[in-house]
Amino acid sequence: MPTIHLSVVAYPLSARIAAALLVAASAASLPTIGILVLLSADPPILPPVLFPLFAGLTIAPAAGAWVIHRLCRAEAKVDDGLVIERPGLQVTLPSSAVARIMPWRVPLPGPGFSFRLRSGRRLRWSIAAPDPLPLLDQLAERGGVDAARAAAAHPAVAYARARAMLMRRRWYHLVAKFPLFALGPAAVFFSTHQWIAYGGPLGQYYLEGLGPYLQNFAVYWMTVAIYLACYASMWRGLAEACCLALTWATPHHAARTRRLAEAGCRVAYFAGVPALVASRYLV
Repeated sequence: MPTIHLSVVAYPLSARIAAALLVAASAASLPTIGILVLLSADPPILPPVLFPLFAGLTIAPAAGAWVIHRLCRAEAKVDDGLVIERPGLQVTLPSSAVARIMPWRVPLPGPGFSFRLRSGRRLRWSIAAPDPLPLLDQLAERGGVDAARAAAAHPAVAYARARAMLMRRRWYHLVAKFPLFALGPAAVFFSTHQWIAYGGPLGQYYLEGLGPYLQNFAVYWMTVAIYLACYASMWRGLAEACCLALTWATPHHAARTRRLAEAGCRVAYFAGVPALVASRYLV
């Protein structure tokens, strides 16, 4: 049978800790910014402050974690053990050397697992993958690593499996969810501002020209998109915490729990945002 090749991320401990801290900081910044916006009424957090906050606390850590992820990308080959390869690195792990495979209890910077060797030491490199189950199955079936069977049944692996199967997001999904979806609320708020400040939907255009008019709309658009990201992050954090806790309690129901959580997030976002916008004009 041909050798199995799988794309993974091979983190040395220092890189994994750095990436985990960056991912956690970026994820935590969004609800933090949202709470600051809600509580800071005098003075409010305006775009000149909001944009640098978002760039520094959310975008910069996420970009740092992405760079580490790219640098640590590798290929795993399973054939009578495990071989991890990337430019400048080749690690061969015979099946007889593996005493235990330990899935990460906290999936940061993503789902993954570490190796305990029969010598008592940990392998320097840990493996991360959105769905660790295919690699663990291959290690058990083809690699002869008995510890992989126990790891494959771990609740953390069930959580990662359900998340990977039901959250197949690409960059264009995020573009549609935030910048594109933000166009609607931004247009409503911008139009309201134009009526109040300039007496009509094109008042600023007639008085100041197309450039200032479009620049003002862009500020509204970017602001609303950040607000939506903060709002969605609160529901996402609650959903992930519930999925992780319930999967640990009932691993066999991980997929059902994930489906319910994703449905709840979609309703809260795509129905909740229009409802919140409408409430601003009904009070």
